[in-house]
Amino acid sequence: MKGFVLLLGCMFGFMYVSAQTIFRDLTFEEALNQAGVEDKCVFVDCYTSWCGPCKMMAEKILPLQEVGEYINGKFICVKFDMEKGEGLNIQQRYKISSYPTFLILTSDGGVKARIVGATLDGKEFIKKIDASFTDNSVVNFEGEYLAGNRKMDFLLKYIKVLMDSGNVGKARDIALDVMTSLEDWQKCMEPYWFIYEDYQLSPVGSGNLAYLLKHVEQFRQGVGVEKVDKKLGSLFALPLESILRGANKNITLKEVDKLKSTLDIYNLTGQDYLYGYVDLIKGIMTGDTGMALKAYKRAFPFVPDEKIASLYFMPIMYFKEKWTGEQKKELIVLTDQLIQQVKMRELKASLSEMKANVLMK
Repeated sequence: MKGFVLLLGCMFGFMYVSAQTIFRDLTFEEALNQAGVEDKCVFVDCYTSWCGPCKMMAEKILPLQEVGEYINGKFICVKFDMEKGEGLNIQQRYKISSYPTFLILTSDGGVKARIVGATLDGKEFIKKIDASFTDNSVVNFEGEYLAGNRKMDFLLKYIKVLMDSGNVGKARDIALDVMTSLEDWQKCMEPYWFIYEDYQLSPVGSGNLAYLLKHVEQFRQGVGVEKVDKKLGSLFALPLESILRGANKNITLKEVDKLKSTLDIYNLTGQDYLYGYVDLIKGIMTGDTGMALKAYKRAFPFVPDEKIASLYFMPIMYFKEKWTGEQKKELIVLTDQLIQQVKMRELKASLSEMKANVLMK
């Protein structure tokens, strides 16, 4: 009987191992050679020891059965620490600067696809890999581009494919060429909006964002008020959220009022939560719990989970001994509303814990 149980354990253990992504103990050159022998591509997990998303992929996504079955059938899989041994050469050869990066290589070492960053879902990760074998792969687009294709539809698709593959630098270069070639009235139209919308293609301080801020009404007409005002709202949110997180301790009330005045000028639709941020900052700076409470109600029911997680707790703790009994009751009602509203399980638990340990005492 013990032998039978042991046999079953070995069988199940083998099934588990075979279901997950199998990384072979090969050098980089051996992996390329083996890919040629087996008529496969090489899947390279480029990681570092300190990278949290790399560990998440290694522990949560790559061991998934559907991911393992897909990858093992198509690739010779190897992984290298980009700060040790062969990884140093691979990092330099393929100019890897973000982690994790997953390379899909042909047997001669050519890049078929580059997937940058972690993916929270196994099926989505498979989808990204699968895209490298379609007509929309980076390699196919690069071939057309080098052959001289400069049609606008092609260039816009190429930018998106490059962004999906993580090649932000090249995508930004081509986006710059596209925007430079356009007439002013064209720049404010829907087909090019994704370039302004993507913070990697149009980072803060870039010429694209400066152009957007100078031509807001034209963009609203060409793209739509909701899309444009949401983007503008995100630009105002950046400094305000930074202040709320305590990153700018030298900010003055005069500077906060100036931010509010600039916000007034744009008259944004659907971005009222930003005024909640402003009033919350002013409430904290002046010690006004009444203003802070009104700001809480104005802002937090209308922001996503991640902003609640990073911004909701600190001001409540800051005013911990100053809230009146009535104000605490109103905060409990708001906290209960958010507990029902948010999707993140950990955030629900944190809100409940704060309610019990801070607001109800």
